Amino acid sequence: MARWRGVTRIVTALVAALAVTALVAPSPAAAWGYGVNRVQTAAEDPWAQTGMGPGWVLLSYKANGPMVGYLFARDFVFADGAVKSSFDHMDIRDTGDAGAGNTEGITRWPWGFAGGSFDGCAYAYGTRKFAIERSGFSSSSCANGPTVSGSSNADGSPDQLRWWHSEQVFCTANGVDPLCSPYGVWSENKGGGLKATTARTACTAYGNIGAAAAYGSGPAVAVHPLGTAPAGAQIDIRYVTKDRQWIMAKWRGNRFAAGIAWAFLPRSCVW
Repeated sequence: MARWRGVTRIVTALVAALAVTALVAPSPAAAWGYGVNRVQTAAEDPWAQTGMGPGWVLLSYKANGPMVGYLFARDFVFADGAVKSSFDHMDIRDTGDAGAGNTEGITRWPWGFAGGSFDGCAYAYGTRKFAIERSGFSSSSCANGPTVSGSSNADGSPDQLRWWHSEQVFCTANGVDPLCSPYGVWSENKGGGLKATTARTACTAYGNIGAAAAYGSGPAVAVHPLGTAPAGAQIDIRYVTKDRQWIMAKWRGNRFAAGIAWAFLPRSCVW
């Protein structure tokens, strides 16, 4: 009997330990799905590559396209030390299924309404960073899907997927501002590559200015500071916003918070 009492005590201790572990350890995130999805935290998925990283995912107006904003997970730490207290969400209504010129293996491009501080229709860079929270959708926006016909990929092949917007939503007034691309964006097949310039003062980088500003129809609300490129830094521009107040660019050879490369910088901080 004493022997069995000892076994019982061991089993009881193991059960208690497992119960404590269940309370402390985070539950694994569910996979993405059609419906309302949240961004996974860095602890849930630390994987990083172009367009995604620990606690963040890039948004674009097309599959494998230039950045128009970001979604962030709870607990993401910004450059000013602020910690995100809630999850950003996306209504994933469908995916564009194609390589779309991506070199890092993303073949499914979820699209729908992206919330957070972006608040608009977008594609996201892959499904990996998402976890389904519930079926249904948080908004009726973006339900009909992207409708703009694409142009061509960098290799000249036709882009088979629809876009949310034409690149004419960005600044094309090259005669007024030489940093504006006459095509809307600078790329290998549109202007021969990124537009290079230099920071004339320190440039604070932001993750979001809002969909309305990125897509050219509303005022910018710059949030989510990601870091600062110093005066003299080499800056590579993808596009200038329609109002010519912001550039979407990267600090050549450097990264911002959590490995993010592309950010919004004030147009006034570069030559």
